[in-house]
Amino acid sequence: MKTARKKPPSPSGAELWARYRKLFPKYFWGEETRLASVVISRAHGSTLVDADGREYIDLTSQWATNNLGHVHPDVLRATTAALERYGFLIYFMNPHLPMLELAEKLLEVRPSPNLSRVFLELSGTGAVEGAIKYAVEVRERPVILGFMGQYHGLSIGTGMVGALSSHERRHWEAYGGGVVHAPYPAGSRRPVGMGDEEYGGFVLDYIRDQLLRHVVAPDRIAGTILEPVACEAGIWIPPKSFVRGLRKLCDEFGWVFIDDEVEAGVGRTGRMWSIEHFGVAPDLVAIGKGISGGLMPIAAVLGTDELMAERDVAAGTTFGGHPAACVAASTTLDVMARDRLVERSAKLGRAALRRMGEWTGYDTVLDTRGLGLCLGVEVGTRASRTPSPETARRIFFDCVDHGVVPLYNYGDTVIRVQPPLTITEPELEGALDVLEAALRRAAT
Repeated sequence: MKTARKKPPSPSGAELWARYRKLFPKYFWGEETRLASVVISRAHGSTLVDADGREYIDLTSQWATNNLGHVHPDVLRATTAALERYGFLIYFMNPHLPMLELAEKLLEVRPSPNLSRVFLELSGTGAVEGAIKYAVEVRERPVILGFMGQYHGLSIGTGMVGALSSHERRHWEAYGGGVVHAPYPAGSRRPVGMGDEEYGGFVLDYIRDQLLRHVVAPDRIAGTILEPVACEAGIWIPPKSFVRGLRKLCDEFGWVFIDDEVEAGVGRTGRMWSIEHFGVAPDLVAIGKGISGGLMPIAAVLGTDELMAERDVAAGTTFGGHPAACVAASTTLDVMARDRLVERSAKLGRAALRRMGEWTGYDTVLDTRGLGLCLGVEVGTRASRTPSPETARRIFFDCVDHGVVPLYNYGDTVIRVQPPLTITEPELEGALDVLEAALRRAAT
């Protein structure tokens, strides 16, 4: 009689984490920034399951990529069928039906009617670089105006245009010759004694009276790129008057207004696009993350006829516009409309922000802010109004220990709440309970 072999035990999370540290660069596993021994074995809806079987509520939606939650069944079915039907086609050599359908659907939800063309890319980074290519080549000007505290990607090019942190620009400082930066008028970073509107006006004056007078002539600037809501910087929201004033500068000097919607778009802020909160029409829009349905990498740029139909600009990538990715994105837009997820984001976000506003009584909470399901809690020492990365890190790991994963980056002082737009109300309330308890414990 044969003896049945026992199935070898599955490796523990700690064992898998050790393998992870051995195989991948330090940037990905440094305990300062990551979950320290949590290795995911399964994900569904708003839930992550680690290798040891423990469940977590995901308040990150993977940096606003899984806006429909993990493995949405409609997107999965459509994407699987598209893979079986199309496999892979290079879209700029072999145009295919899914790319046409996606382009038409994107233009149906465009933030302004001046946008009439669609360029497909693989990632948000590629979309940002593609948009900049169009601006520079069509305007035939060498300079881009960016803003401090903005995140546009980690490639060499987008790292130079963005200025999220000096840490990420280290060793590459000298490569930013084609970019000038101005402050981003975020309320939490305004000079002492200056209100939000005053700060926005100050930045516009700084651009006109300092940058354009002493650094670069306006006719050398091709365009400006802006995150209307700066998620990675800590949910920074500028005054409407600033964004509208920036649009006026673009009109005055012939600059291209590039709207980076990679993280804040696709319903995240309670509008389809975050620029819609400001009543401004962009010339180019970079889109990524949320349109993927969380299953296939895809990104896009929306642009005007002037910028994308009158000049032959060489921009593209092999896997941009993958047929199955186009189907995933089209299905995502269908689900968003069918389930009214933009409106749901606005509703749940308003309720969550009201509750979070009550936390400002805790000694660890300096501010709460956000739009839709794009929310943040800035933490530190309330008595001295001093932000504290150490306190934020402690709160983050406390949440993880209690089954909730908020968004947190090393060195941040803001704990972010960016869950799937499909998260259930009990899940969101339970996650906020955990975060509030962690804030309370950190204050003792």
